[in-house]
Amino acid sequence: MLAARLREVALDRARELIKPYTVRQDVLGVYLLGSSSRPYRDHLSDYDFEVVIADEAYPKIPREELLVFTMNEGPPRRVDHEFYLRPLSELERHVDSPHDVFHGSYRHAIVLHDPQGILRPLIERLAELPEHVREARIRVHYLEVYEGIARGRKTLQRASQSQGNVQLLLGEARRALVKLQFLQMRLWPMPWHWAKEELDLAGACDEPRVALDSAIDGPSAETLRGALDTLNAWLTSAGETFHEDVRALFDWLYLTPEGKAAHHRWAAR
Repeated sequence: MLAARLREVALDRARELIKPYTVRQDVLGVYLLGSSSRPYRDHLSDYDFEVVIADEAYPKIPREELLVFTMNEGPPRRVDHEFYLRPLSELERHVDSPHDVFHGSYRHAIVLHDPQGILRPLIERLAELPEHVREARIRVHYLEVYEGIARGRKTLQRASQSQGNVQLLLGEARRALVKLQFLQMRLWPMPWHWAKEELDLAGACDEPRVALDSAIDGPSAETLRGALDTLNAWLTSAGETFHEDVRALFDWLYLTPEGKAAHHRWAAR
């Protein structure tokens, strides 16, 4: 009840802040992004507003008005709210973007002004994960975790290489694992600074991350094997089968046009 009330208070202020934009003829809509739009908003959360401008009007807006910050002197000193103006066509192009920031961030977007009904359906499209993207990416990121663990195990056996190299490899595997978990739940991956909160909010199993974190903190043959076994067990329990034949996965990634394209588009390296 308290959280709901605090959220409503925050939205009331958001509606007040956007009023100067709602009376402009060149403004097609305004929405709120960032942690202020999410259930875990806290005292450090600022208001991230995006203002959608008609394409023909956008070039006429002075540069200093396209990105406006207002500070809260605190303490601590921080951004209180910001307005970022963008043309409608730019937002529409993001529907086909491979960048997670143009999709996952819109899952909690709150439309505050949409007089023509343009923004709501567009934002829904931005937040929706196409099944063909999920099917390709979940395989790519699984193999990134698999290879990160395998290379970590091999690097451990080389006396000439430092443990820092192992942790770099496993850190990359950890990033891929987080992406994989979002995708398994049919969600676009979220920005790193809120990844755990978003996974918790979605009800993601934490066992694969805990096991890999143990390997990062204390890399050994046993902890690395445990991390991979835990990941595979979780995928199986979630009803996935793609991970059961790793050789077939590598053949798909490196030998088929579809796999090569997915590797080029979605792999971190």
